[in-house]
Amino acid sequence: MAIAMKKIVLVILAILAFLPTFAGKKASKKATEQTLVWRYEVQDIGKVAKDGKSIIFKVWSYAKKDNVAIMQASKNAVHACIFKQIGYYPPLAGTESIEVTHKDFLAKFFADGGEYMRFVKLANNGAVAPTDKIKLKNEYKVGVVVTVNKTDLRKYLEQQGVLESMNSIF
Repeated sequence: MAIAMKKIVLVILAILAFLPTFAGKKASKKATEQTLVWRYEVQDIGKVAKDGKSIIFKVWSYAKKDNVAIMQASKNAVHACIFKQIGYYPPLAGTESIEVTHKDFLAKFFADGGEYMRFVKLANNGAVAPTDKIKLKNEYKVGVVVTVNKTDLRKYLEQQGVLESMNSIF
């Protein structure tokens, strides 16, 4: 009987040991699923990057959990630079049709740990001011200040054939 009890305890301990791993993957999967909807807002905060290549703005992401919204902020920020007007900065893509024509590339680009991460930094390591975390009815709206290197992002997308080179236009 004692041996059977030890086996049961070992099985329970093994299950408990792997629960955090599954929970982390589940949160990452939810962030990816919610990001694919591209539901966010951008706010020009009037800051200029010193390097002359980057833009600084706040991206507001929506999710059922605040930590998921923070995880989405980087993807949403890069997506915004490609497809949305941010203050007086026009989007890199003149049309959203590249979301259809380059669907496979963009899926890989925006995958967890994808290339998009090379072009974005979260201010204060992603720390969010209390006033930038708003609890709505069934979800959170979280604002994160980001810096996106728009110049290098444009060059990369041109090299990948997603955007036309500025040289070819003129």
